[in-house]
Amino acid sequence: MLQEFIINNGLYKETSEIFLSAIFRLEENEEKIIIIAEKRGNVLDSKVENIDIELSGLLSLDITKKDILADRVEYVFEKNKREIEQYVFANSDSKNLTRKFFQSIPKDIIKLSNTQQFSLKQNTNIGLYGRTGTGKTVTLQWMLYSALAKGSGIKGSDSYIKICDGKGADLFALGGILKNILGENISVGQTPNSLAKLSREMVEIMDERYELISKSQALNADGYDLNMIPSFLFVDELASIKDSCGSSKEGKALWNEILQNLGLIARKGRQACCHWVCSTQDPNSENIPVELRTQISAVLYGGSPSSERLRMAFSMCDLENVPRGKGERGEALFYADGLSMSEPELTKIPFVNLQTKQEFGEVVLNIIPSNNESRTEYE
Repeated sequence: MLQEFIINNGLYKETSEIFLSAIFRLEENEEKIIIIAEKRGNVLDSKVENIDIELSGLLSLDITKKDILADRVEYVFEKNKREIEQYVFANSDSKNLTRKFFQSIPKDIIKLSNTQQFSLKQNTNIGLYGRTGTGKTVTLQWMLYSALAKGSGIKGSDSYIKICDGKGADLFALGGILKNILGENISVGQTPNSLAKLSREMVEIMDERYELISKSQALNADGYDLNMIPSFLFVDELASIKDSCGSSKEGKALWNEILQNLGLIARKGRQACCHWVCSTQDPNSENIPVELRTQISAVLYGGSPSSERLRMAFSMCDLENVPRGKGERGEALFYADGLSMSEPELTKIPFVNLQTKQEFGEVVLNIIPSNNESRTEYE
């Protein structure tokens, strides 16, 4: 089969003096087929790095992972790939979102679907993108639920959730509800001065945690190793904050302070379990400065973005075989570091069916851990 594949796809070079051929190995078990294309330092190396579609057609299977290494390319195909199932929570007692759902999820993991999750240890900064009507608010809600279930923002947890909504819209309203329920470890704002203050406070939290980590006897430890509870800074529509700063000398100085603080969090937050979640309708350079956007390594993009927006959001990907969704509720393109992904893949964001602010508050009370559960070992 592979010999015919080599011939049919021109994966050889023959002259009067030399004959070169691509070399493949096949490994197989009950779950996967792995095709390994060896690299020999010749003109065929670039070809064997780009035969995803051809191999998928040969096996009639979708590729699930591609690793390009120094001496080989590994193409992985799952024989019985599990279909993505969306978590849907309703108001009925049997389908409520409760603390029980999160109990088996490690503190550094964000669960997305029955088959997909990503690690906060490897993804300090998270981008949530999508135009109106594509589910960005639902994604924001799920990130808030996931943070709260870890103990973030709970009084007595030495962990904080800080929220700034440049338009004073959905995220600002959710933050207000959280502050009313949970109190002092939740901070909410919508102005440049409030974001400067919130980001400054996050840098201070980060520095304090670095000092605690430095006193640990563990080698190369991070906050998660010491069982610290993550803190989160949520910023929605950063461009509106920039516009509100204006062009005055004071406004420019304020914007520069915000950028400096966000840059510190983006670059240094991982070890201290301090995470930045940036949401916007469009991840262009006007909405997210390039120096910040390149620090975002986990992305959830709702809707059907154009090729230009895909390049901005998923600059870390090949973008040769981007999957297209069916327009279903909660559908989004997903990428995160640490998952051996070369392309974004489709996911379905968990959906919690809420109609009122009171219902949102009830869910929050149902998922947050008790004070004893949220205490950290380093305390």
